[in-house]
Amino acid sequence: MSIKLWIVIRREYLQRVRSKGFLVFTLLFPLLVAGYIAFVIGLSHSGSRQQYRLAVLDESGHIFAPLAARLGKIQFHQQAQFLLTSIPAAAGNHAALARMKAGVLHKHFDGALVLSPGLHQVRYYARDVTNFYVLGKLQTAVRAAIQRQRLLAAGLPANKLARLLQPVSLKQYKVTRSGAKADQGQTFALAYVLSVLLYVAIIMYGVSVMRGVAEEKTGRIAEVVLAAVDPFTLMLGKIIGLGGAGLTQFAIWLGCVGLVIGYGMISSNAALQHLPHLSPAVFLLLIVYFILGFLLYATLYAAAGAIISNEQDMQQTQMPITLIQVLSIILIPAVLTSPASLKAVLLSEIPFFSPVLMVTRLTAGHPPFWQIGLSLAIMLASIVVIIRLAAKIYRIGILMTGKRPTLPELMRWLKAA
Repeated sequence: MSIKLWIVIRREYLQRVRSKGFLVFTLLFPLLVAGYIAFVIGLSHSGSRQQYRLAVLDESGHIFAPLAARLGKIQFHQQAQFLLTSIPAAAGNHAALARMKAGVLHKHFDGALVLSPGLHQVRYYARDVTNFYVLGKLQTAVRAAIQRQRLLAAGLPANKLARLLQPVSLKQYKVTRSGAKADQGQTFALAYVLSVLLYVAIIMYGVSVMRGVAEEKTGRIAEVVLAAVDPFTLMLGKIIGLGGAGLTQFAIWLGCVGLVIGYGMISSNAALQHLPHLSPAVFLLLIVYFILGFLLYATLYAAAGAIISNEQDMQQTQMPITLIQVLSIILIPAVLTSPASLKAVLLSEIPFFSPVLMVTRLTAGHPPFWQIGLSLAIMLASIVVIIRLAAKIYRIGILMTGKRPTLPELMRWLKAA
């Protein structure tokens, strides 16, 4: 490494890590993520802390009592969550249904349930039919009550129904080389969080490289700096320096994740059973993929920064690069659903998707070593090619002012440089 390159790297790194914005964001980001997760969880459970007044028209005459008993077991703050009111059908079912709808409309009831005489249809009326917590509880309770009535009608004794209708829980185990470990979705959550974290870090520092290049170009600072160093050294030093700052921040965030896992291990054996298992090799590969992903995208952003002339150009120029990164996030659920499928393998081998999707596969499953090695080799080859192409654009574009070059002009730059 030349002295000039080291000076540029050191300048970019220290300028970034010593800034107040870096320190504040590095420390606050884990807290913001934890707060966001807590907010979403609290919001999703907020619907479970209300009382629901439910009008029930039981045309069969057999379901109201077992349904009320089952829903009465659902409580919050030691109070029944569902308050059921039986609607008599003495004046005719149509009149009773009209009264129920009017009660829902005028907020005397939160919902109305109609059970058909043959128990082949259940209708639910409410002002809000998007409360999936309520719908799920009602569907489970109604299904159990109807099944119970059908078994009674078939002649089964009532004292055996509880055992026959007892629900069966499905417990999931993830099989690893060290044995089977209970997994109730924590691996899915960790894979998603780490992939998104990697995406945020790469895009944040990639855009930072582009802005740094653009500021030096529009402020004519680059003309002074290029009197001492060549364009390739300046571009590479800026990428490596900011990449080192990003790696420092990413390592701190991973340390926070490790502290949370360590706290769970120390505080509770029960919590330990629900923690996902990741080997040290996976954490090492996380860092490797961050470095390679940053080099890949930061080079593209550096080239983009060299061809823009104003803020408007910056937004338009970075859009194609950002869309590729966003696409990798959109593809995470498809990969998580089946990490070993051909679709997941092919997507994770594409160098622009590998930093996110291969990390997803690493945390969700156990991809073969040859797939990991092939992914890394393709990324390295792509980085070499992109750096060479970006250096040609950077060498010409960093000193040019005026309008943004067109695609044919960029092609001429690549041929002329």
